[in-house]
Amino acid sequence: MESLDSFSDWEYSGTLPFTITDPVLSNIGNTPLFPYEERSLSGTVKIKAEYENPTGSMKDRIAVGMLKELEENGEIEPGDLVVEGSSGNTAGAVALAANRLGYECVITTPVGNSEQKLGYVESLGGELITCPDVPTEHKEYYRNKAKRVATERGGVWLDQYSNQTNPTVHSVWTGPELVDQYPELTHVVCPMGTGGTMSGIAKYIKEEHNSDVTAIGVDAVESNVSTAFYGHEEGEYNTEVEGLGKGHELSTMWFDYIDEVRSVPDRDAFLQARRAASQYGLLIGSSSGAALHIGREIAIQKPNAEVAVIACDGGEQYFDTVFDNDWMDERGYRPQ
Repeated sequence: MESLDSFSDWEYSGTLPFTITDPVLSNIGNTPLFPYEERSLSGTVKIKAEYENPTGSMKDRIAVGMLKELEENGEIEPGDLVVEGSSGNTAGAVALAANRLGYECVITTPVGNSEQKLGYVESLGGELITCPDVPTEHKEYYRNKAKRVATERGGVWLDQYSNQTNPTVHSVWTGPELVDQYPELTHVVCPMGTGGTMSGIAKYIKEEHNSDVTAIGVDAVESNVSTAFYGHEEGEYNTEVEGLGKGHELSTMWFDYIDEVRSVPDRDAFLQARRAASQYGLLIGSSSGAALHIGREIAIQKPNAEVAVIACDGGEQYFDTVFDNDWMDERGYRPQ
């Protein structure tokens, strides 16, 4: 394969800009598109099941993409150390990619995160460092810790929060894949954490398929993703929806390709995820529930809408929270 300065230099022609020969990692991508068959909808909603990736989320794509680009550029080789800071799905994704490609792996994470998600790390041979819940400027903040560990131990810090390979992987992989599956789509709705998935998909669709498709990012209430997008004053960001919203705008958010950012209250996200599972057999995660909540609204309001909802992870990671009645009742989320 011809070496690239960046994946952004590559043009889609039905194959990836890197080769995956590993029998496990080759199962990343080609995720199915499931219909959401609610009778009250006037339009159509289809769910792209990114939770069908090996570690259960779309983060598998960026994990292998970041490592492969570093390899192509000669910056790492098997046996080297890769370090990442993650509060969720990226932890397991990087651990798997590192394991299969022959890299040592260290993941730093803030205290109190999902044991199901973080359980992948040590199970797959990685090292997990739990960091205290401290302000972002503190040296023990989990991203700062990741950078320091990489420096001190001679590793490479992947940094999904600023690494442009994050959105670019979705532009050259997930976006083309979605369009191949659903060329008639009129709307694409996706949760925004780092913003990489939404940004990359929207870029491909707008530039290569149909600029009239409406790209809608989904955010937590008062997260600085939506306030940055609309130029509003920052609010008090607080959500229990994992993987949704951030306390600051990130460089992996390509707002030029995004038409709207809509905020969803936690309760609506959780109830929608539970409804998708109990009524339609679609076991999606909480951020996916938020995206489906918006996708459903569009399909109710617009009879001709063809809405693609990106389900970034699955519900099996949330049996002790969103799908636990006691957890929901303690917080007043379930209808009485």
